[in-house]
Amino acid sequence: MKYLVGRDFAFPEYLPRHPRSYDFDVVKMSLDVEVDLENGAVEGVVKYVVRAKKSGAVVVLDAVDIEVLGVSHDYFYDGAKLEIRPEWKSGEQVEVVVRYRARPRVGMFFVRRGKEVYMWTQGETEYNRYWVPLPDSPNVKFPWSVSITVPKPYVAGSNGVLVEVKERGDKLVYVWEMRHPMSPYLLALAVGNFKVYKEKCGDVELEYYLPSYVGEEWKFSFYNTCSIMQFLSQYLGVPYPYERYAQVVVPEFIYGGMENTTFTILTDWTIHDKHAQCPYSGFPCLELEDFSSHPLVAHEMAHMWFGDLVTAKDWAHITINESFATFLEALWTERSKGRDEYLYEIYTNFKIYLGEYSRRYSRPIVTNIYKIPDEVFDRHAYEKGSVVLHMLRSLLGDEVFRRGLKTFLERYRYKAVDVEDLRKVFEEVSERDLEWFWNQFFYSAGHPVLKVSWNYSMEDKAARVQIRQTQGEDSFPVYTLPLELKIVYEDGRREVKSLVLNDKELSFTLHGKPKYICVDPGFKILKSLDPQYPLESAVAMLEDEDLYCRLQAVEALKKNGSPKAVDALAKALRDNFWGVASEAAKALGEVGTAEAVAKLIEAYPVVAHPRARRAIIEALGNTRRREAAEFLDRVLHDVGESYYVRAEAARALGKTRWEFAEHSLRKALEYSSHLEVIKRGALEGLAELGSEEALRLVLKYAEEGVPTVLRMTAVQALAKFGPRREVLEVIRRALRDENFRVRYAAVAAALELLEPRLLPDLEERIERDLDGRIRRMAREVVEKIRKAMERGAEYQRLREEVEKLREEYRKLLDRVARLERV
Repeated sequence: MKYLVGRDFAFPEYLPRHPRSYDFDVVKMSLDVEVDLENGAVEGVVKYVVRAKKSGAVVVLDAVDIEVLGVSHDYFYDGAKLEIRPEWKSGEQVEVVVRYRARPRVGMFFVRRGKEVYMWTQGETEYNRYWVPLPDSPNVKFPWSVSITVPKPYVAGSNGVLVEVKERGDKLVYVWEMRHPMSPYLLALAVGNFKVYKEKCGDVELEYYLPSYVGEEWKFSFYNTCSIMQFLSQYLGVPYPYERYAQVVVPEFIYGGMENTTFTILTDWTIHDKHAQCPYSGFPCLELEDFSSHPLVAHEMAHMWFGDLVTAKDWAHITINESFATFLEALWTERSKGRDEYLYEIYTNFKIYLGEYSRRYSRPIVTNIYKIPDEVFDRHAYEKGSVVLHMLRSLLGDEVFRRGLKTFLERYRYKAVDVEDLRKVFEEVSERDLEWFWNQFFYSAGHPVLKVSWNYSMEDKAARVQIRQTQGEDSFPVYTLPLELKIVYEDGRREVKSLVLNDKELSFTLHGKPKYICVDPGFKILKSLDPQYPLESAVAMLEDEDLYCRLQAVEALKKNGSPKAVDALAKALRDNFWGVASEAAKALGEVGTAEAVAKLIEAYPVVAHPRARRAIIEALGNTRRREAAEFLDRVLHDVGESYYVRAEAARALGKTRWEFAEHSLRKALEYSSHLEVIKRGALEGLAELGSEEALRLVLKYAEEGVPTVLRMTAVQALAKFGPRREVLEVIRRALRDENFRVRYAAVAAALELLEPRLLPDLEERIERDLDGRIRRMAREVVEKIRKAMERGAEYQRLREEVEKLREEYRKLLDRVARLERV
């Protein structure tokens, strides 16, 4: 029963993990810390009021690499756990006190920017233990107060409400109080030269902590904060549950954002100018947005309910936190931009999950077979989980679904929960058994794969429709799927046929000749669809009013690749919804013929959405044609064009190997843009060229002292030059760099190279890196290198032959297109 564990996720030594249990309850924590910004250190006193569950209970606190200066009771410390032994009986309450000092290697980060130093913490998953002793498990919840001493004029923020600010000579003491019980990983501090802006959203105080180097452009990122809060409160039926909500922007943050209760910390990469968001129009521009911070703001805000108000009791159930936040992020898209935008986001989420499924592993969304907690924060937990929740909403109906959410949040307010608690609530409010749904989509790996085909008999004047489940062994053997089919007949009739697919194969007859059949027109069901549609049917379905039907048509036409299919895809480039145009562009790029290139270039000026334009540019790069390169060069140097379209043009230009590409990309290294995306695109384009001069330029940007966003791009791009001595030297150094993003880029480069000489360096990361994400990725790369070594030269020849076949196929299609059009 492979579907119960998945494929390639759990390594042989992995064992099931279970929620930690404690012999005591924490009533309250009081923390008093002084932050030494110059030396990257912290000294503090932490006090816990605890209650014994049994006589003689040992108070166990996680505390890694902390110098213990004193403890109120008898204790033992081994460098990772601090065991405190009060003399007490069951039910008694005592206060335990720990004085300590630490220079955290992880969990608390110190970033120098010019003459200023910024400090911020990151507790999830289990990293707060590196700077404060605490019971570091999500199933423990308690209120706390935090006193933070910092040098003047620095600002110190934390969870909850500000009680007071006291002067102590040349220092300031900020006292914060979190009055609601929260899990320890949500405790957070941030210190810096912040400008703090405030506004009201109903009764809630909204705060924005901006570093001194951020200008007025911050408003583009956060102007929808109150609207998002009001929407989530209304949709969930539970008002925002805290007194305050702060969004804190910091340099060099190692995630996009972190939902510390009332005190979300965000990367400064989210700050952008007007042109990054609205390159073709005034601000705001909901229908024509390019880069936007709204998804990040909505995701982290959603966690205030799912993740903070109710919390997964252990990491195996992280779907409670991350699947819901990703799904609610999409719901904000539906509210702000409409149904098609929402469905396309869910569709895109499913495709992102499929990428992880096909290239890395499969696992049940809920699994306790893991070693590193960070491992389960993946595309299964986020994107696939969001699609499962979308499916549940579709199955139950929005009204019942929302009633279930409200009941769940109110019943388990300030508690730790698991996915079974969620199932029981939904069964209660819907009066339906949902065990079958949970077993298929939460507790099993993989997903349904449906092959749909139909044939029409002129003699019988009837069509035979066949639906087959063809998923592999790592998926549920036979899914039960409530499925809708939209049938549009040649005579103009339309019907939606509802059925339940609960066998490997289902066939039925339709009386009349279908013009086309669309499976699951509302995209209600999580599944991979392999549409076996006739060409004429796919062309006709491009006119359907349902978004998912048009997306199916694009997929079928891409597989066909004929001149008629190219014409139809070219027409889809002008679809009213940008998502269809994007998918059509990608399809034409895969076809890759001269005719496809001409259609892409012809459509570009009339395509209004910057993200659809990005897709056209990416597609042109994949064709590797001179006429495409000349067009890409013009786009790259158009200062009025979107930053992100120009960045894509730089990447694509490199792929074309055009004779003037290197000169063009050198020029692009001079252009400024949001997150330096144009320079990054130029570096990636240069790497595609692979010349000696290109290598020299990319190596320059991989040096220490280069801004992180450029350096990490350069390090990863070096893999394109192959396992040369200078390339391997840089990657080895980057694997040991202090900066997480640089190390991650180095691991990604190692994955592309599959170079055995990097094995010792990667194995060192597996053993010594403090970030669980690095350890996991390094382990995967090591396994892939070893498999590649086993395959040897045969594996390399196969890769080369596949690339040759792709190019020959493009040339063949060109010849066929020319012949058919004579």
